[in-house]
Amino acid sequence: MKPDDIRKTTVEKKPQIDDGNPLKLVSKQFLCGTPIRSIRWHGLFEQELSWDEQAALLDVTVDHPLVLRYPISVEYQAAFLKHVIAQLSSMNVEHHDRMYEKYCAMLSPGTELPLDDPSIGLSYKHYELPHGQGVISLKESGAFVSDGTTGLCSWQAAKALCEHISNNRDDFHGRNILELGSGVGLSGIYLAKCYEPSIIVMSDCHASVLTALKENVRLNFPNAASVECDNPLVSLLLDSGNTLMGVMDLDWQYISASNLSQLIEPDVIVAADIVYDHTLFPALLSTLNYIFCLSNNRCKFVLACTERNQDTLNEFLQLLITAKFRINEETVSPSRHFHWDSTASNIRIFTITRAFS
Repeated sequence: MKPDDIRKTTVEKKPQIDDGNPLKLVSKQFLCGTPIRSIRWHGLFEQELSWDEQAALLDVTVDHPLVLRYPISVEYQAAFLKHVIAQLSSMNVEHHDRMYEKYCAMLSPGTELPLDDPSIGLSYKHYELPHGQGVISLKESGAFVSDGTTGLCSWQAAKALCEHISNNRDDFHGRNILELGSGVGLSGIYLAKCYEPSIIVMSDCHASVLTALKENVRLNFPNAASVECDNPLVSLLLDSGNTLMGVMDLDWQYISASNLSQLIEPDVIVAADIVYDHTLFPALLSTLNYIFCLSNNRCKFVLACTERNQDTLNEFLQLLITAKFRINEETVSPSRHFHWDSTASNIRIFTITRAFS
């Protein structure tokens, strides 16, 4: 691929700044299930923690009201407490009784979460949003592959896409947005909560993913009103007052039979981590052609992906170029509001457009 075929946006990266007290910052990472090895402790263990301070740490993690109501993985909670107890022991600090009681309870046989379908290992994660915009709670899997699909967890690229969205508000606010490969809904629900799109349609094609996605949309918009829809592929349509939100079974192989145009004419398409299998590229390209034609080529496609195989990604980008799409590579914003491991994942973000007809 010729390097001139892809324009690259270069923006000076702002230094990463963590404001606030360590307990709040650790709590935010705990709630969204940041791997224990990746948690930034912000000096929490640089001095001995009193019992009151240990109690405060428990109150914002394993005893957080959200965790008590919508529990995150017991395995993760136990690993978190094990690490904290080890840190305290290394400092010869007496553990708070509640900390050890919670830890032992989690190790007891038969400890289970109140899940609808424990057979596929779903639990909750909670994502605190920037600028005091609330929290997104998601039921998702801790496994990369669960129930035969990769769509039941929030991938690194979805978090990087949210970070990109938070830094480019005007590109998304008030738009008609279609999300491809929504998975459990992190990016789509974030857009719906914080950017007041006129309509956002979140789509996927795996039954288990669509079930989890619908539950997550309802969970995060409990007061939204149901709206009738004649399209049998739309399993959920809600009106929050500012935004119409849909969940749609959208199989790229049958995009022309989807009647998508009756529901939305997108201004913006978003997707994260959908470019990993070259056998899906023809259907994905047909879908993009179909959607761009709906808008007379006036929409744009924001794609975030983890570059696992450079040849695979380049193959897809070359298909776009051959199909007369224009590709601009964006600078990936540092992990600030959404915690993802930028050192372990080679995330790339592209804005894809096409000349007006």
